[in-house]
This record gives sequence, structure tokens and C-alpha cells, in this order.
Amino acid sequence: MEYLAILEPLLYHLLYPFFLISKWIAAILLALGAPLVHLGSFVLHGCLWPLRFLAQFETLYIFLGVALLIGIATGTTLHYTSSFLAALMKLESRPQEPPRGRTMASHRVGRTGKLQQKTTPRPSSRIAASPRLADTTSADDFAKLLEREKRSGRRSLLTSTILEEDDSTDGGL
Repeated sequence: MEYLAILEPLLYHLLYPFFLISKWIAAILLALGAPLVHLGSFVLHGCLWPLRFLAQFETLYIFLGVALLIGIATGTTLHYTSSFLAALMKLESRPQEPPRGRTMASHRVGRTGKLQQKTTPRPSSRIAASPRLADTTSADDFAKLLEREKRSGRRSLLTSTILEEDDSTDGGL
């Protein structure tokens, strides 16, 4: 024990220059690293800003979370209760049979066959059915068409007048 009392001051005086040099180096490094520490603090502050913003809505998150849990529990309870009651009263629905009739493929085949069977449409329906022909026809063509319809005795929209009425209940608007 006496050796410890002698060894302690001896080691202190021998290692003091190393402690002093390491203290100076640490002070220099801290002085040089201070801007980096400040920059790191600023970046950390900026990265945590969205979390601080979202923390303002903490009560809303809690409310919506509890509402979600209550909704899930209620929905699950209602599902199992209704399925149990349906099984108890034998109200279970049977799987529906697929519709019998034409499929889309058979419909398309029949449609293309009908389109290929048609050779040329009638002249009056060709003008009414084709917007391109209706746009390029002149007034003489319409007059010929009207004369042909008058002779055949058929009435179409071309020969009728569209009447408009004034509504006096609008107050002039």
C-alpha cells in the first residue's frame, strides 16, 4: 500500500506532458470542428421539422386510430353475426349459374358476318348515317332528298319544323 502512495505522484508527473499535449490537440480539434458541429445541428433540425409538424396533429391521429379500431371490431362482429344468423335461418345464397346465351366471341362473329353481308346501304340512309356525306352535301342534294320523301309519302325530321316557345315565367332572363 505504501508503494501506491509513492507511485501515484510519480506517474502523474511522468504522464503530465502527454495529458497536456492531448488536451491542446482536443482543444484545437474542437475549435476546428465547431462549424461542422453547428452545420450538423442545423441539418438535424431541418430533418426533424416534418416530424415536429406532424406532431401537431397527434390528437387527430389518436382519434382516427381509435375510430379505425372500433370500425374494424364492429365490422368483424357484424360480419360474423350476420353469417351466423343466415346459417341459422338457412338464408345462405347459392352460387349463381353462369348466364346461358351468347358469349362476346359469338356476338362478335355474328356481327362481323352481318356487316360483310351488307353490300350497299339505301341512298337516303347513306346520307343520314354518314356524317362525312352529310357535311359535303349541298342545298340541291337536300332539295332532291326532300322531293323524293314527298313523293314517297314518308315524313322525316328534314321535313318537320322545330318550334321553340318563349317562357314568360323566367322574368325576362
